[in-house]
Amino acid sequence: MGVLRACGGRVIRGLVLAGGKSSRFGSNKAVARYQGIRLVERAVSLLNELSLKPVVAVQKGTGYPFLKCATIDDRLPDRGPLGGLYTAMTVFRNTSFLALTCDMPALTRPVLSELLSRHTPEFLATAYRTQDERVQPFPGVYGPLLLGTIREKLKTNSLSVYDLLDKTPRKQFILWRGDGRIFTNINSARDLRTFEMSDRHGREGFSGRPACPRGKPGERTGAVLRRLDCRSRF
Repeated sequence: MGVLRACGGRVIRGLVLAGGKSSRFGSNKAVARYQGIRLVERAVSLLNELSLKPVVAVQKGTGYPFLKCATIDDRLPDRGPLGGLYTAMTVFRNTSFLALTCDMPALTRPVLSELLSRHTPEFLATAYRTQDERVQPFPGVYGPLLLGTIREKLKTNSLSVYDLLDKTPRKQFILWRGDGRIFTNINSARDLRTFEMSDRHGREGFSGRPACPRGKPGERTGAVLRRLDCRSRF
């Protein structure tokens, strides 16, 4: 579904990272439902809306027949998001990826659109940082020239995407002026119940829309994310 975006002659494709063990969740959280929709389906839908022809990186042997997009088995199991990026970059050469994890139900299309509109070929990676200076690796755009660095990090079992960004020489961090909880991950069944409870109490949930006009380079719009009672952790 969708057509591939291009950036400076390079293809940009959507990537959903869904190869984790979900050990804290107790079952495969990718198929857990929020607002009646499987988490992984919601992530794929966001990328399809942006015409990014998404692919989903999964554990070997894990099937998602309900998804109408390509899936790829992690070539290096149990290596976290970095392993998923490595797999995608080795399968789809010379391709940049707008990558997100499958467990971020607060994300919205405008959040991803802002990243996509700001990324240019001069940067190896583009990601958000919040006003408290916290870098948010996902969602993020990662270019194919990072493959060698990722390969070396995997060889030494250095699996932190934060460290990858720290070591990347040409990167761009976009200031997110809104509520940082838009980047919340669902790590446990309790997290998911908290999200669902906010809906039952009639709260607005996750409205990610630009909150102000575009500013100076490196400073970008925020989101309206009001009255959300949940923990923010990556």
